Amino acid sequence: MNTGVVLLDQNDQKLYQTTANDACINRLKELNVESGAKIYTTPTEPGTLGKQVDVGTNIFGVEVTKETTVHRFVVHAKADLTSTKEVTFTKKGKEDFVVLDRREKCCNLFFNAVEKNPDFFKMKDGNHIVYDGQSTLYTTINLFSELDCNQTKSKVFQINGADTGNDELKTLPCISLEIHAPRDNSITISAKILGERTADQNIEVNNREYTQFLELALNQHCTRETKRFGCFEHGKVYFLNATEEGFDQRDCVDVGDGKALYPGLKKTIQFIEGPFGRGQNNPSLVIDGMKAAFHKEQTVIQKLFEITGQDPSNGLSSMAREKATPVIKGLDCYSMYTSRKRHLRIVGIFHESATGTRFELPDGKTCSIAEYFRDKYSINLQYPKANLVVCKDRGNNNYFPAELMTISKNQRATIPQQTQSQKTTKECAVLPDVRQRIIIKGKTAVNITAENELLNALGIKVYSEPLKVSLKELGYQRSTVKSELGKWRPPPGSFVKPAAFQDLWALYAVGNQNSRFSVSDLSQFTGMFIDACKKRGMIIKPPSETSLCHMDNIISLLENAAASKCKFAFVITDDSITHLHKKYKALEQKSMMVIQDMKISKANSVVKDGKRLTLENVINKTNMKLGGLNYTVSDAKKSMTDEQLIIGVGVSAPPAGTKYMMDNKGHLNPQIIGFASNAVANHEFVGDFVLAPSGQDTMASIEDVLKSSIDLFEMNRNTLPKRIIIYRSGASDGSHASILAYEIPLARATIQGYSKDINLIYIIVTKEHSYRFFRDQLRSGGKATEMNIPPGIVLDSAVTNPACKQFFLNGHTTLQGTAKTPLYTILADDCNAPMDRLEELTYTLCHHHQIVALSTSIPTPLYVANEYAKRGRDLWAHGPNEANEYHEEHLKELSKQLGYKNTVFNKTRINA
Repeated sequence: MNTGVVLLDQNDQKLYQTTANDACINRLKELNVESGAKIYTTPTEPGTLGKQVDVGTNIFGVEVTKETTVHRFVVHAKADLTSTKEVTFTKKGKEDFVVLDRREKCCNLFFNAVEKNPDFFKMKDGNHIVYDGQSTLYTTINLFSELDCNQTKSKVFQINGADTGNDELKTLPCISLEIHAPRDNSITISAKILGERTADQNIEVNNREYTQFLELALNQHCTRETKRFGCFEHGKVYFLNATEEGFDQRDCVDVGDGKALYPGLKKTIQFIEGPFGRGQNNPSLVIDGMKAAFHKEQTVIQKLFEITGQDPSNGLSSMAREKATPVIKGLDCYSMYTSRKRHLRIVGIFHESATGTRFELPDGKTCSIAEYFRDKYSINLQYPKANLVVCKDRGNNNYFPAELMTISKNQRATIPQQTQSQKTTKECAVLPDVRQRIIIKGKTAVNITAENELLNALGIKVYSEPLKVSLKELGYQRSTVKSELGKWRPPPGSFVKPAAFQDLWALYAVGNQNSRFSVSDLSQFTGMFIDACKKRGMIIKPPSETSLCHMDNIISLLENAAASKCKFAFVITDDSITHLHKKYKALEQKSMMVIQDMKISKANSVVKDGKRLTLENVINKTNMKLGGLNYTVSDAKKSMTDEQLIIGVGVSAPPAGTKYMMDNKGHLNPQIIGFASNAVANHEFVGDFVLAPSGQDTMASIEDVLKSSIDLFEMNRNTLPKRIIIYRSGASDGSHASILAYEIPLARATIQGYSKDINLIYIIVTKEHSYRFFRDQLRSGGKATEMNIPPGIVLDSAVTNPACKQFFLNGHTTLQGTAKTPLYTILADDCNAPMDRLEELTYTLCHHHQIVALSTSIPTPLYVANEYAKRGRDLWAHGPNEANEYHEEHLKELSKQLGYKNTVFNKTRINA
């Protein structure tokens, strides 16, 4: 067993583990518990409940018509820029520009070598090449077949960059391209072998290389056509000139902030049971259509104008800079004012201009940046008073005129760069009919057709029509209220458990000079809020304090309220003020005063537009935060939650681009594990979070989660649960083996510390897949709710993995775009539960949300757990500064400081 290596800092403090499972492995060793077998639970028979419904899919059957042996090689390309600096083109990158730029250069180099060395590449012998555009190459003829096993199987080509046709390579006269053969580099592809080596219950038997080869072969047209296609991670391909590929202009609309949409596909090879059900294993190609926002290729000064709507030529206001900085931060840009194109990464926007910024020259004199460009480059800046852009240059932050820097093309907008995301979100929410059109048109554009010569030569046939399957639609009855299309009207009368207001509470409206909310509006909202609470059975007095407050003063006002023993503060905040919400939550945790935040636009819709449903949802949230319960869920059968501890476990990984160890100082950006359970009562899902080491596939924190949940269950129920059912998110397919080997044994060991009679069911939940399901008869032009499959749709055969106990369940009504149906994989099942029972329980749990009268896409315990994980991330970020100095061994102590376990909130859903 690999226990990994622990690194220490200068004070002998543990900084991090070296493998993705060390925390679990080490804890198992401490408990003297053996790791588990990496074997899936045996699939049981499909369920039978529900009426039969036919649906369409985005799954295309793949048939391998002949046996082909392919040989894998490693490609390495590099060049010397100077006597001391080397560039490696086959090095993997993360940023979009770097990924596409290196792939284009690698393809230029590799196919130049193929063209000039046909004998080595055996092109005349009928060799077929599959290249990933970086370091992986497959061929159908062994390139080193004439060498014996003791000889070095490597070939180096010297390439003149000027011969490649790439403008940025032409200055490099000697580029080295090496082809190297690793040991055991041959695999044989056939229908029989694929069936045996890709979907075994023993995960270690399965060979991922077969999937990798098929995916590369199907993507080969895109890889080589670098001007037409942008190839990214996880099989994503975007059409860089979409209208030329036959797409509509409406697929490429401008979404503001200097961004436009590109249509694309996500293609993955999956192994499914197929239409003949259990015991079968069939390769298939899953193709999902999508759209993403890309930054336009334009000067930074043009970009700033599109983001802010202000003329940046005379400098941006501080508010405009704050708005623009997140949109451009991290983007690659280039300059052309020197003799070559030079790429830099944007860090931010400087508060000064080219005329207002001076620096010292080598001779001791000073000059402005505007004067420097005039004297050195003969450039008279057109906008000398515009803000300078800050770029990372040779490890330092340097300042450049925004008009001379151009945003590099083909960069996707990241989530932090989508500050004005409403239009982007709306346009990217692709309706089912549009998605199907993109899939079919895109499949042809990327040449996955019967005419593809390479696929024909390899004996790979992809069916032209997607698979259609028959599935089940579950009905659902919640007490006396029928749930139709995943929604219902709240029952009249009081809440099941109305919360009791403390006598001392406050209500504030927070804004700035531009906010549109008056004293009269506040008074009217207060009255409506109190009346609605009373109608629901809540005992409430008028607030002790109400006032309009400027955003700069609200935190001190809330602190004073908490110091005066106030226990509940309702805050209505202007929509434009986005930085306060996390501060409210940090103060809430510190003071133990419940703080409920609402946007002014929502309050106005209640006061001025009479939107009672909005107010109803607000009251629902208030009741939950204060420890109440809005409704219960019941079935014709015995309650499915009786005697069962149901736990949701959600994971918040460190945000993209952040480091586990910052600046070599041992600063941690931990993983946050949120969890929620029905430990208090059957229908009440409350939880907490713990901080855990980052970069771990498995969670040693599952021990803390289980102990907290079981202790709370026993304290409130005076008994132990008979079964524990865990719904766990944040795990990819590649993590299943590690979870089976380390995480589940740790969970079992923890449970057995209480009783050996408690059964465990462990379910992995993911929406991070490419499967889509469509109504069989799809009509264009309708609403999302009408066009998508309804709630209650269950698929537990045909499209599931033959090796797993698995099902898809669509629990919700899709309000925009196309339904993303969660996939449930049962990794442990001590009860050998029938599929019907698991599916029915899961669908029932999708109706416990409490806040709105809608079912959710995932079970409520997991939904609430994900919210606790987000809350933990916010509290970590806004915790005391010294928190950043804690090392891994202190994360449990820090969890106690920031979490809710030992507070008055441990039995209430404070993050409702």
